[in-house]
Amino acid sequence: MTTAFLSDPQNCIDPRSESLPPTPKNEQDFNSRLDGVVIPVWAGDVYLAKACIASVRASMGDIPITLFVDGPNTDTRELLEVQGVKRLVVQDLISKECAQLCTGTPWTKLLLFWLSPYERFLCLDADTIVWGDLRIYAELDRFDFIVAYHLNSSVIFKTPEEIQRYVFDLDSLSKLNLKVNWHEREFANSGVFFARRGIFSETQLLELRRLDCWRCYDQGLLNFLRWQVEFNVDSRIGGYRFQLFPAETTCLPADRYLPRDFSLPVVIHWIGKKPKMGRPFRTANDYRKTFLQMTGRTKWLTARLFVEDIGVWLQRQCRSFNRSWQRIRKAQS
Repeated sequence: MTTAFLSDPQNCIDPRSESLPPTPKNEQDFNSRLDGVVIPVWAGDVYLAKACIASVRASMGDIPITLFVDGPNTDTRELLEVQGVKRLVVQDLISKECAQLCTGTPWTKLLLFWLSPYERFLCLDADTIVWGDLRIYAELDRFDFIVAYHLNSSVIFKTPEEIQRYVFDLDSLSKLNLKVNWHEREFANSGVFFARRGIFSETQLLELRRLDCWRCYDQGLLNFLRWQVEFNVDSRIGGYRFQLFPAETTCLPADRYLPRDFSLPVVIHWIGKKPKMGRPFRTANDYRKTFLQMTGRTKWLTARLFVEDIGVWLQRQCRSFNRSWQRIRKAQS
């Protein structure tokens, strides 16, 4: 597929500027493979979660969806209008110390390994879009943890310097006698994964979280755990290639665009540049409109998105102002 793309880029879809074709259909029934989908959400993610939820419903039917909400004041009322969508507020489930370690950042996903409402679950970042029934990859009878690799290329960091920069601090792990074989191991973005609840214990995860050595929050820690377990002969860690990153210009073209003849499910993940006002990524807006239609808002779809984008921009400016003001007050005190 990589060669085909490089020789004929017209044979690929750019989700930033093009709509996706109808979702691929499975001849087999994979409904029994998964208990539910969990979408971690905080206030700044709500508009993105709308597209994510709509895409899950379009591709995976009535599978249960739970919003794993970081912040009791996060307004998810519109999201809950979709049938089969429920909400869990993280702060209602954990201790004060755990909240300090695992809220306010992507670390929230760690909590799912012991607090997921489903034994077999799919975790999706709010800034993802599902195209096709992902349960085809959910072989949780064979594996306990399944990651989503880049669609075509293998991301393998070959030098200690690369590991230091992108995954974890080798010196810190060495001093603590935490050994891991990272050589020739493939790196996976942690925005999409399948797992069985309990594969990693609460005690283990919180002990590791307390270490100040992880890059990219949970991503470094989860890759460390995966590589550590993969070293064992009886490892139950798996992975499939189904993640696309259209807006991340550091990725190879073959991992950013969807071949027009592709027939397996994929996840569009907006790492890097997010859809927002002034950056109207077509696929994201398509599913945001689908969400509006699913919740009975069938008119003035483009205008509704524009109004929402203004609101998201204003919220972002307010958060930025508040952070700046807090820094000024801290410096003056």
